[in-house]
Amino acid sequence: PSTWPCVVKLEYRSPAPAEVKEHLYLVGKGVTYDTGGITIKIGAAMRGMSRDKLGACGVAGFVLATGLIQERSVDLSCILAFERNSIGPNALLPDEVVVSRAGVRVLINDTDAEGRLVMTDPVAECRERIVAARAQGDSKPAAIYTAATLTGHVIRAYGWYGATVANGPARKGGFDRRLAVSGLAYGDPFENSIMRREDYSLVASKTDREDVYQSNAHPSTQTDRGHQYPAAFIIRASGLDKHSLGAGLEAAIPFVHVDIAGSAEDGVEPGLGLCAITGSPVATFAGAFWSK
Repeated sequence: PSTWPCVVKLEYRSPAPAEVKEHLYLVGKGVTYDTGGITIKIGAAMRGMSRDKLGACGVAGFVLATGLIQERSVDLSCILAFERNSIGPNALLPDEVVVSRAGVRVLINDTDAEGRLVMTDPVAECRERIVAARAQGDSKPAAIYTAATLTGHVIRAYGWYGATVANGPARKGGFDRRLAVSGLAYGDPFENSIMRREDYSLVASKTDREDVYQSNAHPSTQTDRGHQYPAAFIIRASGLDKHSLGAGLEAAIPFVHVDIAGSAEDGVEPGLGLCAITGSPVATFAGAFWSK
């Protein structure tokens, strides 16, 4: 069927391997249309959900632009997770438990929180690839970034601006601040949000039947820290929690979640039409990752 999911992998390698400063692993949410699934969006909430793929589109745009200029300072490995969140006989159901690529049991509470699910296994694959590369002696700095129109909460918090949510290694290394500085310079500003222990506590299982909760049963706009805690879920379900600051410098993997629900569109509705698309976070990524 045309609505089945599809994973697209893109690789870019610098034409000057000796000049590569870092290897970026980018994951993009590509929900081609989001009905909410069984937890269906009601009223006018479904309007504009053809735009729920703009995280994957932004990652693809950045890879294309990097290739066009033949940037020498970075290597890129990208996974774009495409699906349509629909209602049907194969639809995911609340109360189901699914097992992630990392072997983590995930209890589904809200099928309209699908974005974090489609990105989790790609993040786990990126984690595996970084660990394998390090084991083979690759000493290039590596980090994982997710880009997604993930939550309405980020719009409630910051308006038409994006937000970064970084794990401990990325916060310590200033990875999120790097995006904020670049975004400000290139007209695509980002706010730096911070994960707290409450974000991990919210998704931590309280029974022996699952390891982590995918979400609560409420919209992000009605949830405290609604755009921060999804990053904690991705970290836990992908196995990145084993690569925190507590794991030591050798094992740590920087991770930055980039929520572009606010910045992917310009926020101006032309009559009854949809808002214009901005291309975020392409300019921010270019400013942050290309050599000057």
